[in-house]
Formats: sequence, C-alpha cells, structure tokens
Amino acid sequence: MKWITVLYLPVILLAACAGNPGLSDLISLDEAIQAAALEIEAKAPAGSEVAVAKITAAQTEIGDYLADELTARLSGQGKLVTLAREAALAAARTEQEFQMSGLVSDASAMSIGHYLGAKVVVSGTFDRYRDFSQLRLRAVDVETSRVTVYSARIRNNDRALANITVPLKTTRLERISAQVLEYLNRGRDFLTAGLFDEAIGEFDRAIALDKGLAEAYFYRALAYSDKGDYDHAIADYTQTIRINPNRASAYYNRGLGYYYKNDYDRVIADLNEAIRIDPNDASAYYNRGLAYANKGDFDRAIADYTRAIRIDPNYASAYYNRGLAYANKGDFDRAIADWETALRINPNDASAYYSRGLAYANKGDFDRAIADVEAVLRIAPNYSNARELLERLRQDRGR
Repeated sequence: MKWITVLYLPVILLAACAGNPGLSDLISLDEAIQAAALEIEAKAPAGSEVAVAKITAAQTEIGDYLADELTARLSGQGKLVTLAREAALAAARTEQEFQMSGLVSDASAMSIGHYLGAKVVVSGTFDRYRDFSQLRLRAVDVETSRVTVYSARIRNNDRALANITVPLKTTRLERISAQVLEYLNRGRDFLTAGLFDEAIGEFDRAIALDKGLAEAYFYRALAYSDKGDYDHAIADYTQTIRINPNRASAYYNRGLGYYYKNDYDRVIADLNEAIRIDPNDASAYYNRGLAYANKGDFDRAIADYTRAIRIDPNYASAYYNRGLAYANKGDFDRAIADWETALRINPNDASAYYSRGLAYANKGDFDRAIADVEAVLRIAPNYSNARELLERLRQDRGR
C-alpha cells in the first residue's frame, strides 16, 4: 500500500455543536444533509471531483444510506462532480483492509483521493444518543491536506431519521452531556488525524465524567487498536459490549483484535455475534472467512467470502481470498476465475497476478504464468520472489 504523507493544517469547524443536547439547535436529517452539502460546495472550487468514501454508523445500512444521500445532494446541486459511490467504497475498503477502526483516517482519505482522482474526499460518523443524533463529517482537500469538519445534531423524532434507524430499535440509547460530547468529538478528530495518544487522552476525560458511556470506551478502543495495543483495545471493546450488548461494531472490532493475536476461535465467535446483529455487513463475513482459512477450513471460508460477494459484488479482496481458498483445495480453475474478477475490479493488484501465475504454472500453462508474473513486475518491480519465480517458469517452459 502506498502511504501519502499528510500535512495537517488547522481544522475548520463549519457547524459547532454548542449548547446543551436536546435544545433548540436540533435540526432535521434533511436539513443536516443539505447544510453539509452546501458547506462542502462552499469550500471546493466549482467542478472539483468529490468522493463520499464512508460514513461509519452502528449499522452499515444506515451509514450507506447517509453517504448515498449526501452524494445525491452534492450531485443534484451541480457545482461539484461526484464520483461513483461503488468506486469510493472499493477504494475505502482497500485502504482499511489492514486497519481495525472502520473510520477513514485523513491519511487514507488522501490515498483514496489520489487513487480515484478526487479533489475532496468526505468521510464521517453517525452516532445516536437518547436526546439527539449526531452527524459529523470530515472533508479532506487532497491537494492542500486541509480538513473541514461539519457537525450537526438531529432530532431523534425526525421522520426520515426514524425510518432509517428502525434496525436500532433494540439498541440502548445513552444520554450524553455537552462536555462529554465535546471530548468525544475532539478525540474522534485526533483519531482520524492519526494522533492516537491525544485521542486516548480525550476519551479518558470523557470516561472520567461518565464511566457508563459505551461510546467513549468504543472510540478509545479504536485508538488503542490503531496503535497496535490490542490487549487494551480488547478490554475497551469488552467494556463497550457490557454496557451495550447490541453494538455490532464492538464485536466486529474485538474480533479483529483477536485476529491479530492469532486467536481464530474467538475471532469467529465475535464475528458470529456481529453478523447476528448486522447481517448485511460484508466485511464481517469476509473477516470470518479469513479466520476459517487460517484454521484450514477452506469450505467455510469459501462460503463466507461468497456471502460477502453477494452483499457487495465489487469486493475485490473477497474474490482474491476466495481464489486462494480454492487454490488450497486444488481447484485452480475456480481460483483463476476469481482472480480474473478481482483484477477486473482492481487491475493493479500485483498479488492477484502473482497468485494467478502460480495457478497457471500448476496447470502447466507456462506462457500465461510468465505473462502474469511479468505483469507483477511491471506493477511492483520489487515484489518479493517474483523475479526468481519468473526465471524458474522460463526454465520450465524451455524443457
């Protein structure tokens, strides 16, 4: 993965969350999305390409709906050029594959923008509390690294909001004070900016004021996760689950923490719970498939990758890893078919070319194997073992 060096400039707060929750500053969901679109337009030159990468919410369907609505609003107003959500989601997933939090960091937003050719990349969070809901967005200017933050509080009895939050009816909603919300928002901003210790400090302050707030433990766990401190992260995810046992993302992220500790049985157990609560999360099936594959259970891995693909037909990594599972079962034809699909989605995936080349070699088709390994070296000249493999393939073809 190519990482972009980000110069973090001062954040501009477009709509401050002032006052006490539940008072007159609450607006409708439609007003929040319209205001966000206008503010994003105001900061970007006319004709700029903008991609809405991901809005993280308790249920993937809610986040996807909000991101789609914001994209449609930006597209309908005509000042900016909105890029396809499918491409933005695929790019976001590629960036996040080896991260745990589910939040799109500013560094990842920069990479997504360069990959898609977007000038502005928008990501954000949507959180529900007892007295209101909060939509908080970050718009990153890919050329200048400037970050603009938009935040709005939404009435929970708003009809449009009520319709999309139906899956959360059984979720326990927590009351939050203005001071604690300020700490949470500042911590989340530090987290997405890659300032993990500063983020943890803000979440510590929130917890000191409200030890029963699941959100604070959850976001502190994300910061620990991104630091690679999986033991502290798992402890905070566990506390989140104690307070709110219906938070799918807490099970999901705790499962990933166990994954990095090679505890695949606990990974599977946590992802089972995440899927039970949020059955439309393609990433949960994908990561459970990885756990099964690491246990050598390739049939269950294939079944989970297939479920992920059914939910998201453009999930390149699911095709790639399903191909690996088929190859491990000796089914090279199906493996090759999956890697062909992965390469149609992401034509610059050197690993897919390399794996397909090995599969062709196993079938004795050395011409195609050589062509694939040559493609690997064009994309990634320093790809491990590719030059050595190429020489062996040329020798085998000449025999």
